[in-house]
Amino acid sequence: MRTSARALAMCLAVPAVAVALTGLASGTAAADPGCQGSMNGPWAFNGQCQGEPGTYRIEIDCLGYDFSTLPPALGQYTVRRDLPVGQSATVGCIGPGWVSAGWGVSGRLFRL
Repeated sequence: MRTSARALAMCLAVPAVAVALTGLASGTAAADPGCQGSMNGPWAFNGQCQGEPGTYRIEIDCLGYDFSTLPPALGQYTVRRDLPVGQSATVGCIGPGWVSAGWGVSGRLFRL
């Protein structure tokens, strides 16, 4: 199945339209004690947790589209990764091959 130029243009326009309608400027970030994180522009969230051994989760909420999920998400979706404490990571709204694209609304780090 081929994607038409019109469909591709509509998919790429969704994040811009969502931002225009909601009036978003930039995302916000929150982290548990012992964790540090920050928005990396409007597309990604960087972070790391230190201290006691264990795992933590890094998440970013996005407005846009994500066709890698079933059913596909159009609007708000969340990208998350679980990692061992001490390992830094980045989660982003733009996926490989443009399977997802969006504007980062907020990011979080918390221990599991």
